Amino acid sequence: MIDRLAEYTQRIATYSAEKQNLEKKQKNLPLFRLGMFLLTAFLLYRFLNVQSFWTGSSTILVLLAFVTLSIIDSRLKKRIKLIEFFLNINQFEVNALNGNYSSFDPGNEFIDQSHDYTHDLDIFGEGSLFQFINRTATIFGKLRLAEYFYNAFGQSDKVIQRQESVKELAEMVELRQKLQLIFHDEKITESDKTEMTTWLQSESPVSNLKLLKILAYGLPAVTLICFVLFIAGIIPFPGLMIVLQWMVVALYAKQTMNVQSIITSKSKILNKYAQCLQLIEVTDFKSEYFVRIRKQLLGAEVQSPSKVIHQLSRILDYMDQNLNILVSVILNGLFMFNLHLLLKVEKWKKQNQENVPNWVEAIATFDAMSSLANFAYNYPDYVYPKQIDEEFEFSAENLGHPLIAEANRVVNTIEIKGWNQFAIITGANMSGKSTFLRTIGVNYILAMAGASVCASKLSFYPIQIHSSIRTSDSLTRNESYFYAELKRLKKIIDELESGKKKLILLDEILKGTNSKDKQAGSIALIEQLLHYKSVGLFATHDLMLGELAPRFPGQVNNLCFEIQIENDKMLIDYKLHEGVCKNLNATYLMKNMGILFENK
Repeated sequence: MIDRLAEYTQRIATYSAEKQNLEKKQKNLPLFRLGMFLLTAFLLYRFLNVQSFWTGSSTILVLLAFVTLSIIDSRLKKRIKLIEFFLNINQFEVNALNGNYSSFDPGNEFIDQSHDYTHDLDIFGEGSLFQFINRTATIFGKLRLAEYFYNAFGQSDKVIQRQESVKELAEMVELRQKLQLIFHDEKITESDKTEMTTWLQSESPVSNLKLLKILAYGLPAVTLICFVLFIAGIIPFPGLMIVLQWMVVALYAKQTMNVQSIITSKSKILNKYAQCLQLIEVTDFKSEYFVRIRKQLLGAEVQSPSKVIHQLSRILDYMDQNLNILVSVILNGLFMFNLHLLLKVEKWKKQNQENVPNWVEAIATFDAMSSLANFAYNYPDYVYPKQIDEEFEFSAENLGHPLIAEANRVVNTIEIKGWNQFAIITGANMSGKSTFLRTIGVNYILAMAGASVCASKLSFYPIQIHSSIRTSDSLTRNESYFYAELKRLKKIIDELESGKKKLILLDEILKGTNSKDKQAGSIALIEQLLHYKSVGLFATHDLMLGELAPRFPGQVNNLCFEIQIENDKMLIDYKLHEGVCKNLNATYLMKNMGILFENK
């Protein structure tokens, strides 16, 4: 059995040793630098007084030594900082394997209580599947990973391709951690994405680009000619031309500042985009999915996307430097530098505004798939499911919930084949019914996302999932618990009526009403669902629902989670059995907790 915990621990030990070694080297460098600086100052003082060749040469050599030590010190500090980040990455993975994945973004913003299944199956939020798997480094990757889970069926046409890519990427540990490293000190927000998108789609801030080009190149040319004539003594100093250029630059100052305010702050982020794209460009992928993405990036481009983005980043760096007043006065007075930068930015935008969304798509996919690959790497005993495309099938051996620690996880085997198959799952309180429904749902979502699943074997038919496990009332909408549940059931029926196929997971149908009404309504609902192309698993305490199986042989099947009470102790094995459960435990639990007392 592969021990990933030991592997991450070994990586931590290796990085820790390297960090200690570098810190030893860097420890005395500040003292040496100070010594070189003082010696340089002394030798310079001597040279100014003596002005001998040897003193001058020594001053230069010592100064070079000081500069060299400064460069080495800077590089060592940078390397130590990077190693510290790698230590954190691997320590977080150790924590996650030990059950603590609180270091990762839980995706709280994606929580939607009205969604068909994400709220019921704990897909988003603290302690969720998303937090368990999420290692995305960019907002694009985060949104893409959330989409894989939020709209799992919508992604199911690419299951096999994604599986191949996840398998390939899972073994590229260094590559995946380098991706996290790129963005470790610069978190990209939704506003960054929105501002960049708005800028790319916006019209040019300059109404007449042709006139701007004439001014940007014509006036500096005339000014330089005037300077040549001035040096030749033919005309006086061309101060008016310099003032004229400042005035023209001032006319376009608002447009230049608008561009600067939007995108110069993104210069660092753009550099990181370029680094991320470069990782994709230089990696020799074999899987069809990534080969196609890489081909699209490098296809018809004269330059790779990473180099093109670096070009814009350099222009933005020049814009930042131009904020220096002295530099701005000189460069704009002689060359109208601001206008040239504005023209270059607009030219870049025009050439690449259609390409940038494709580059962002590549980053999003690469980032999201890296998270799925990390999940597959961390749990090598999980399997990649087999997709079935003919008739409905869900067959799983040793199926477990990935969020339950292996030491506590109980696995089960289940097989459902064909349409209009419904399983009535009876059982006592806390016997594992709801957890089993969530186990099926979560692994189904993982399967359609192209990820590995918590099972030793699994086959599935891609299908839309609809669940009602955790229904809640709403005071803000003046909505009762029972009405909220009816709305969810109505949505299921409406979508089945429209011809959609559904996997339905229900826990205690109509639990918001009285037992007799609940029983009658539950039976009527199941009878209604038999008319549609659907499959369902219904967990219930109501043993009377078990009587549906003889009435609908071959369509309704009874399964159960049984409990045993021995020597006043409740024993639960959380194993799925055939038939209707025989033992319930509400009275036992109430007595055990001191709510009910034995008659004296």
